Amino acid sequence: MKRTLLKAVPWVFYALVAVFAYFYLKGLNWAALASVQINWWWMGAATVASLAVRYWFAGIWMFLLRSLNANLAGQERELFLVYAKSWLGRYIPGGATWILGKIYFATKLGISKAKLGISSFLEGALQIIVVLISAAAMLAFDPHVQQLGRGWVWALLAAAVAGLVVVYPPVFNRVIQFGYTKVRKQSLDGEHLPNSQTIGRGILAFLVSSVLSGLSFYFVAAAVDPGLAASDIVFIIGASNLASALSMLAVFAPAGLGVREGVQLTMLLLVMSPEQALVATVLMRLWSIVMDALFAAVAALVRRVG
Repeated sequence: MKRTLLKAVPWVFYALVAVFAYFYLKGLNWAALASVQINWWWMGAATVASLAVRYWFAGIWMFLLRSLNANLAGQERELFLVYAKSWLGRYIPGGATWILGKIYFATKLGISKAKLGISSFLEGALQIIVVLISAAAMLAFDPHVQQLGRGWVWALLAAAVAGLVVVYPPVFNRVIQFGYTKVRKQSLDGEHLPNSQTIGRGILAFLVSSVLSGLSFYFVAAAVDPGLAASDIVFIIGASNLASALSMLAVFAPAGLGVREGVQLTMLLLVMSPEQALVATVLMRLWSIVMDALFAAVAALVRRVG
């Protein structure tokens, strides 16, 4: 009986992903998309950047696992597929499904469940903090943001300073220890806490991913608005990062639905017409869903060929 239930887990996972992905697609403003001319060269660039950032995220996860002395030798292709499949779990409400997916699928490869849980916890905490710092640094002194008032500028500067304090290794480890204790109701062994080198490399890795992710958003916006200035790249990357950070904090919204779009639309209105901003926001959500499915398909193909 237990074996039958375990075999059913992946199918239940995929079924839930399919159900909630359907509701996302159903809720998109297809009329807005149909009314605009899209430059598919820019969308091609967005595709490359989007796939690259997803593989980069998987690489960061594996780096954190290795920092916990997990043996991944020869299993990289399998783990990319595990990450890609689990990534789809973000569409299931609750926020934790994609983490549980990584733990479930990767334990079948012989990796410690404890190391998988801790690495995912570290990954999420570090990503949110670094992306928020990146967004704040890019936007705080941007002339577009200053149009919104001094309150925005001070809030972004405060977020940047707070983020820099939190990623300081002794402080970060205390935050991790506190969060882990609250979630798991037990203390985290000192050997599982990241050292300064791990935190430093993690910060650099997530800074790279924040730029790649922001570039994909810029490429989608440029595909909608041919007159979008190259000088707006930093602003749009910062806007993308801010939307990502706030959507990750909003655990009640599966895949950041609604929160991400609200921030993106607010920011794009500063550099695009309302019609173009709306289309770019809707198109970015649609393209993100397509890229998630393509990521899983490419990972499965690479694993099979390898």
